Amino acid sequence: MDYFDYSYKHNYIEFSSTIYRVGTYHYNWHGETEILILLKGRIEMSCNDELFTLEPLDAVIISPQVGHSTLALEEDVIAFTIHVGNEFYQQYDPDFGSYQFVVRSDESTRHNQFFTTLRHHAAMMLLLMAKGESPVHRMWVEHHYLALAGDVFREFEPVKLVHENARPGDIKPATFDKMIAYIDGHYRQKLELEDIAKIGGYNVAYTSQFFKRQMGISFVDYVLRLRLRDATVQLTSSDEAIARIASSCGFADIKAFNVAFKKYFRMTPTEYRKQVKAIGRKTTLQDGVEIVSVENQDVLELLHSFLSYEDDSRAKSELEFMSQKLEALKAKLADVVDVVKAL
Repeated sequence: MDYFDYSYKHNYIEFSSTIYRVGTYHYNWHGETEILILLKGRIEMSCNDELFTLEPLDAVIISPQVGHSTLALEEDVIAFTIHVGNEFYQQYDPDFGSYQFVVRSDESTRHNQFFTTLRHHAAMMLLLMAKGESPVHRMWVEHHYLALAGDVFREFEPVKLVHENARPGDIKPATFDKMIAYIDGHYRQKLELEDIAKIGGYNVAYTSQFFKRQMGISFVDYVLRLRLRDATVQLTSSDEAIARIASSCGFADIKAFNVAFKKYFRMTPTEYRKQVKAIGRKTTLQDGVEIVSVENQDVLELLHSFLSYEDDSRAKSELEFMSQKLEALKAKLADVVDVVKAL
């Protein structure tokens, strides 16, 4: 079975694209520009100290080195991401690495020309790659990629911020990466904020504040969400006893696991497992992420629905041209009227 998970590299073009199920919690801080399009369900996202909710068909574009996290707010949430290699934009703008930006849609912009075009080009790229490789397919993939990348650049250009050097008191990204990496590798064990602060050489109070600012949630919540994410993967992909899953994910006991799980999912782990099996997911696990199969009909229908977009830029240009001619004609008629009145 094939899955929506592709990487592409040819000359100066390099990107990856994936369609996956959003889990309980996922955090990213990477060196690529990320384009996320929500296909199904609702997610809570934290970016640069801002917490917001994405609805179906919403999209968000995030610059490199901007920490961001996602949390599924309901069952069966599916997202489509494209990661653009950092070197691509630097070929055109050498200062790109110093920019920070977050561009996102909401109810008022979800169906405007930019986001509609974005979904169109993204869907075309993925569907062409799913059909297999041929010279013609590669040409069309690159055509849609360049159109998408150009539109994205034009959109973030007016809102980008030039990242200044961190203040002496700030935790450097490399140090924060070490903290996150340690948590990600040890969340199944007992973890204290003091342990994380020692890694960076900072006091506990400052580490706590910085963590909340970067992640949008507290250290305790981050660890809890990692444990819950791990648990949902095991509930989905195995028949392991729930008590064993709770223990392997770092929960003190099954009671603590049930309370936390019900708080976030409004159902027990047993109910969650039954619901997942009822859905009949066609996915594969990759680094803890559920990649969606190319046979998923709901996803295929959504992607094909994005293809009906028609570029109306030419019609708008023609309308603007005709409007200018009309205004010029009105001015001439006004002059004629003035001449007649003067006779």
